[in-house]
Amino acid sequence: MSKLRRVDLERSEEIFSKIEEYKQFAIEKLKLHAIILYGSFARGDFNEGSDVDIVVVADFREPFLERIKLLLDLNDKIKLPLEPIGYTVDEFSKMFLEENSFILEVVEKGRILYLSENSPIYKLLKSRM
Repeated sequence: MSKLRRVDLERSEEIFSKIEEYKQFAIEKLKLHAIILYGSFARGDFNEGSDVDIVVVADFREPFLERIKLLLDLNDKIKLPLEPIGYTVDEFSKMFLEENSFILEVVEKGRILYLSENSPIYKLLKSRM
């Protein structure tokens, strides 16, 4: 195994451990419906400069840009190279049903890290898995 691949595997384990930690913070702090990992970490083709792309669906009341700050604040102690996007259930559902290309790619190629069975989006997401 090459040195580069070992570094990637070590980084992968560390990052996925931190992602799990972030998920737990989000569950504690937000009325969470779903967290979906997408991008290079979901595909498994990440490299040293890759960030962790996630979509968080929660009962947000904040405007869109303030949600990103809120999601980044949850990361203060964990220090993930995080790129979060936050949607409300209504926003996510509407984009999904309108077949928004970004949302469909996230759902079809991403990894669901958390999904509340009580969420209105549960059936939507399960229908695409």
